[in-house]
Parts: sequence; structure tokens; C-alpha cells
Amino acid sequence: MSDDDDDDPKQARRPREALWQRLVVGLFAGLIWFVGVLPNWLAYALGDLLAVPWFLWWGLRDRRGRRSSGYWRNCRIGFRAGSPLGAVRPKHHLWRWSRHIAWLAIDFCRMHRLTQANIRERCDLREYPLVQAAFAEGKGLILATGHIGVWDVSGYAAGLLGLPLTSVFRPSPLPALNRLIERLRTSSGQTVVARKNVLRTLLRLLGDHHAIGLLADGGGKHSAVEAPFLGTSARTVASPALLHLATGAPIAVVAVLRVARMHYRLRVFDVIREAGTGDRDADMLAITSRINRALSQGIAECPEQWFWQSRRFRHRPAGEVAGADGLPPLAG
Repeated sequence: MSDDDDDDPKQARRPREALWQRLVVGLFAGLIWFVGVLPNWLAYALGDLLAVPWFLWWGLRDRRGRRSSGYWRNCRIGFRAGSPLGAVRPKHHLWRWSRHIAWLAIDFCRMHRLTQANIRERCDLREYPLVQAAFAEGKGLILATGHIGVWDVSGYAAGLLGLPLTSVFRPSPLPALNRLIERLRTSSGQTVVARKNVLRTLLRLLGDHHAIGLLADGGGKHSAVEAPFLGTSARTVASPALLHLATGAPIAVVAVLRVARMHYRLRVFDVIREAGTGDRDADMLAITSRINRALSQGIAECPEQWFWQSRRFRHRPAGEVAGADGLPPLAG
């Protein structure tokens, strides 16, 4: 080994995290282990307890839905005449949603208990052949999902099924926590990449005929497309449409929905192929609208299994005029 090796950044030791960060991550790892070894009924009973403060918080916060985001605002937009969900919010929706949020944490702590031996017992995979057929076309595959059902379990299950999947995730500010979460998510065989400046990596993966997983139900003020979501126009991430137009890889709009404790069902709502017409702007809108429509179908099937506290409708189109109820108008 030469002296120059000491200056190689690849050989440099990773900076040591602050003690409090290591303690937090160690505590988190211990909690994951503890929940993972509990009996199934007890782990989810603990989830029910965790749901109570969430339920109380949203039961008291902004019940008129006057803020630009949050549970009640999104419910006013999502549950109204003319929307895919209809005008009536389901009975006990707030509690069932609160429990779903808490159970997501339990699912994450216990997903290592899914194995190649029990995945078909734990997950209804009757629609998986649709994914296999799209992947078998040899162009790569874009799996577009959302904050619907149990998305962490969906990526983990894909690894168990042998699908060469790379999922995009939002990193936390704590590097040690990122490493812990990445280790848990990739232990079944999937790969994960941070979402910052990731487009070139995704293009390369699709060019190598791999599958990629994207959360497609978000959007912010800089999102390129405005498309109907739950019947209301919303700024929407354009990455799936961009990647499809650039590579020809089909888009499978999917979700893994929870049907019981540690039991799930894969849903394939749409498979989009050869959607390009040459009019880039029109194609982007058409593809994104189709993805949003499919994800809205997933929310309609399990209306408590979505991120109702999100900022999905916060950023509005320029010049939009609210209706008499103060809500954004329904999309045409």
C-alpha cells in the first residue's frame, strides 16, 4: 500500500456522528427489535395504543378544515359530491385512519418476518402476474405507487419475489438512521436510492432492464404537471411520465393494501404502455392523470389507508377561484 492511499477519499473514515444521534438510532433499533419479537396480536395492540394520541390530535385540530392542509381539509376535498370517493366520509374514518398510521410503524418493525417461504401465505398475489408480464417485456418497469396501504412492505415483498427493484426514498437528516432503515429495507433483496438528483440513476437502471419504485402521489409548487387527484386538480410529480417517455418502460400503478394484521393484498390498478404520441406536454398530462386516477381508485377501495394529513392540495393553480364552500373546484 502506497502513501497516496491515505489521501484516497474512498479510504477515508466516515465522520463520527454525535453521541445523541447514535443514542437515538440505537434506541430506535432496540424498539424495532422489541416490536419484531412480540406476538402478532400484542404488537398490533400496541399499535392501537399508539393510535389514540394521533386520533385525539386530529379530532381536535382544525375540524372545520380551514387550513391549507391536514386531515379535515383533505377530507372536505376528497369526500364531496362529484369526487371518486363520494360525498359521505365513511363511518369511524378518523379512528380507522389513525390506527392505520400507527400500524404502519408496526408493519415496518415486523416486515422482516416476511420470508420467501411465507410471502404467498401472507400476501394475496393473484394480480402479480400482471407485474411479471410487464417486466418480461424487457424494457424495464416503473412501479408507481403512493402513500397508500403499506408501501414499505411492497418493496420488501418485491425483493422476496426476486424482482430486481430499486426504490426511491426520502432520506432523514441523521445518516446513522438512514443506514439502519436502508439495512432493513434491503434485507429482502431490493435496493434503495435517495431521491435527490436521482433521475440519471433511474434512467440507467431502466436501460439495464431493472424495475424502479416511485411514490407518485405527491407534488409541490415546483411540480411540472397539474392533474386531477381524487377529483381535484393537484400539482403532481412527473417522474413516472418522464421516465416512460424517455425509455418506453411500462408503468404499473400498484399498491399493497393491508387486509388484516400481517396480511396484505397486491393490487394492480393500471398498466400503462406506449403512451407517447409525440406531443410531450399532452403526453405528460395524460400519463400523470392516468396514474392519479388509478391511485384514486386505490384510495376508494381502502379510504383509511392513505396519508390524509398530507399537503396534497396545498399548492393551487395560478388564478384558481375557490367555490362557495371555500374549496378548490372539482376538476373537469
